[in-house]
Amino acid sequence: MKNEAAGESQLKTRFTLKKEERLCSKKQFDKLFAEGNTFLVYPLKVVFTETEFDGSYPAKAAFAASKRLFKRAVKRNLIKRRMREAYRLNKPGFYSRIKQKKVAVIFIYIGKGIVEYQRVDKAMKTALDKIATKIQA
Repeated sequence: MKNEAAGESQLKTRFTLKKEERLCSKKQFDKLFAEGNTFLVYPLKVVFTETEFDGSYPAKAAFAASKRLFKRAVKRNLIKRRMREAYRLNKPGFYSRIKQKKVAVIFIYIGKGIVEYQRVDKAMKTALDKIATKIQA
């Protein structure tokens, strides 16, 4: 019992991004795009919805960059790495704000060019704050 409580507290404070935290299900993607709420925080477009899924994490996230805008996979991967890193570092505060609710979210990069990490990080913080306030309302 003691180990489970310790593991649960570590679960909420660790700066990791595990497979369980990633949005992979086709059904969840379809539901997200059909029923989800959308807003823009340049250079990100955020689509999210409150949903039900198995797992101990309160949110599942996905990251996308357009093949039409960024022809080279190297550039798309760079953008997605920056978004994942910004999410990974800012998610503990996000998890504590949404509490027991389950959220599915996708971050879509809509910028025309590659921006520096600081700008992506700032947009991610703003996006996570917006999601948390909308979920709580």
